[in-house]
Amino acid sequence: MHRSTILPISLLLASSSALVLPRQAQSVATTAGGAPPNGTAPLNISPSAIADFSGVNFLENMESAFFLEGLQNLTKWNTKHQHDHAIDVVTRVQAQELIHVQTAENILKANNAPTFAPCRYTFPVSNSDEFFALANIITTVGIGAVINVVSGLAVTDPTIVQGPASILAIEARHDAFFRHHSVSDIPNPAPFDTRISSTYALNLAAPFIVKDSCAAPSFPVIPALKAQVTGKTTGSSGAITFSFDATAVSEEDLSKALYIGWVNQANKVNYQPATVDAGVVKSTIPEGMAGIAFAALTAQNAAEDVNALTGVTIAGPAPVQIS
Repeated sequence: MHRSTILPISLLLASSSALVLPRQAQSVATTAGGAPPNGTAPLNISPSAIADFSGVNFLENMESAFFLEGLQNLTKWNTKHQHDHAIDVVTRVQAQELIHVQTAENILKANNAPTFAPCRYTFPVSNSDEFFALANIITTVGIGAVINVVSGLAVTDPTIVQGPASILAIEARHDAFFRHHSVSDIPNPAPFDTRISSTYALNLAAPFIVKDSCAAPSFPVIPALKAQVTGKTTGSSGAITFSFDATAVSEEDLSKALYIGWVNQANKVNYQPATVDAGVVKSTIPEGMAGIAFAALTAQNAAEDVNALTGVTIAGPAPVQIS
């Protein structure tokens, strides 16, 4: 993930194998349907590629931990065998996330770069509906981040694009399953998935990480923006309200003309005027979006792509389920 700076790794943290129960460790590849690539890991990759695979390592650790906790909870909630199929699928998802972690770690180690150990996490899930809904958000964020990785590697390290591109396809299959259980029976709401920046992805991951429990890539911290939405979807247009911590934003920024910048699919950022009062933002959902969009509060309307928007984001991003 481009332009990240890697912090030292604490020797006190557990390795990624901590995300697997000990008796399951030998069967991860069998459960996942395959092991990490058995060819020689690419050498002499660029600094931006090192940052990319470090970000993959870090975020895939979180996904694997989320799905391991989800498996434990689904088993507990499976009082009438209603979750038998989901447990089977999520077992494979969790193992595949571990294989993704191991793949990124192998590349980093081959290039004498540090790897990231798992953090301690807290996920706000108390029932199966909440688990499936959050799984949809987490996998969508992962997809958006890997699109950004693939886009960057295509420029800096085109010979190693295949691995992340293959991960991207598997993450999309995961997301289709969770969409079916939480949002819609339609797994393909749009012709394109939505790219997000590494900074956006890490800010969206941050609330799940127990403070000071691990080392992480350094990234600009952006005040969170929360969409005030009830129900599963917002529809394709209409009014929308957001909230954020106004004390975390400068008065100078809030005194300017403000917009919500909408990132969706492979389109240019769509800007809608926004009004802000005591941390409450009122704006409009533009027409023509589908799937999940990412909304950001900003004081400009010129940045055309998500990486440019990231540098001028006042608060955000907020994932907004459109369809």
